[in-house]
Amino acid sequence: MQTFDLIIIGGGPGGYPLAARIARTGQKVAIVNNENEFGGTCLNWGCIPTKALLASARNFHLLKNAAEFGLSCTNACFDWSKVLERKNRITGQLRLGIVKMLEKSGVTIFNGIGKLYKDRVVKVSGYDETLQGKRICLAVGSNPSIPPVFPTDRKIFWSSNEALNASEIPESLLVVGGGVIGLELGQVFAEFGCKVCIVEMMPQILPGLDNATAKRLLPVFKKSGMEIMTGKKVDSLHEKNGRALAIIEGVEREFDKVLIAVGRRVNMSFMHETDVQLEIERGLIKTNAEFQTSEPGVYAIGDAIKGPMLAHKASYDAMILASQWAGKKIEADYSLVPSCVYTHPEIAWVGQNEDALKEKGIEFKTGRSLFSANGKALTIGEGDGQIKTLFSLEGNLLGTVIWGPEASNIINEATMMTQFAISSHDFAEMIHPHPTLSEAFMEAVENTTGEGVHS
Repeated sequence: MQTFDLIIIGGGPGGYPLAARIARTGQKVAIVNNENEFGGTCLNWGCIPTKALLASARNFHLLKNAAEFGLSCTNACFDWSKVLERKNRITGQLRLGIVKMLEKSGVTIFNGIGKLYKDRVVKVSGYDETLQGKRICLAVGSNPSIPPVFPTDRKIFWSSNEALNASEIPESLLVVGGGVIGLELGQVFAEFGCKVCIVEMMPQILPGLDNATAKRLLPVFKKSGMEIMTGKKVDSLHEKNGRALAIIEGVEREFDKVLIAVGRRVNMSFMHETDVQLEIERGLIKTNAEFQTSEPGVYAIGDAIKGPMLAHKASYDAMILASQWAGKKIEADYSLVPSCVYTHPEIAWVGQNEDALKEKGIEFKTGRSLFSANGKALTIGEGDGQIKTLFSLEGNLLGTVIWGPEASNIINEATMMTQFAISSHDFAEMIHPHPTLSEAFMEAVENTTGEGVHS
């Protein structure tokens, strides 16, 4: 039996940063993960491959609309196999980089599926010898959630995994779920000529986004070619002659493929048929403020525990846990985890939204800035969108929502401003370069107090 100071099951954005951080302190660290899936869901089945496809879709859109920039591009076309090839090349490059970084940090890698047993024992598929750790950390990630009411034929009824590796663009696609995954992949297929219909049972797309912004974005996405139905339900799904037969609010419709994008669930395979059964709460591994599970010496981070299922949240967990083990008095705070949607237009938000503030009876001031008044946005043909900032009456930023160009980058200004309690007055004294998209955030802040020039 090999012994380690720390064994991590899972090599995603929570597991591999934790492994590197702890190994660099001189401790003996092992990480267990499938050889071809280092980087976890984010790198292999989520963030990175989706953004690679969205980048191809966006550039294809620009080719088709080159005339807007005084350019000419006739017969714009695409090769889907090369789009997939580019996506796979990017993920492969990043995956290799993670492995090399772990090796350089002194982490011992076990390629296989890890199973957890009592007394902090781990067995890895393909290895005869068992492992034992002084500490175990579960960074096991999540899988697409497919409720049992849906068909199991993944050739027709896709999860996001199948959608990311589709061999061709279907003529029609039904997307069940109008969240981040449904919107991002729906837009990819729509841009490449697929007739996409998104059905969301909640009253708005992107549950979690404030209602006013969600309503404003609905016609924007419909304009991009997607049919979107909110407050509607898919009553049933069946296969019929190699296609999907769907009944939506009593109306029968047929599609070539269906993407089921209704959420994700924790990957619990690590304790399948073992002698360990951790305490579970609402489908998540229950932990305390120190990330400890119900099993002594066993910790959990990332998608497996409470908090948003986001890659950057998992990396944040890893940082907090490593700091706790180093003796720092610190706890995780998920109140300022930014959320980003990488569609066109991009959407990002952080902090509290209008709906939550009104529900709590908290008074606030609103500042807005339109990208149509931003010089950089107009030069790149991205004049649609706005930034909305919500401030307390004392001048503290409570929340921000952005839709428009580079929203996922600009949201960092709002996150830092809130995290470090920078007042609107102090922020206004910071010089933003011109012309930049970030100036729009500065304008939104200034417009809260009526000091903005382009109000």
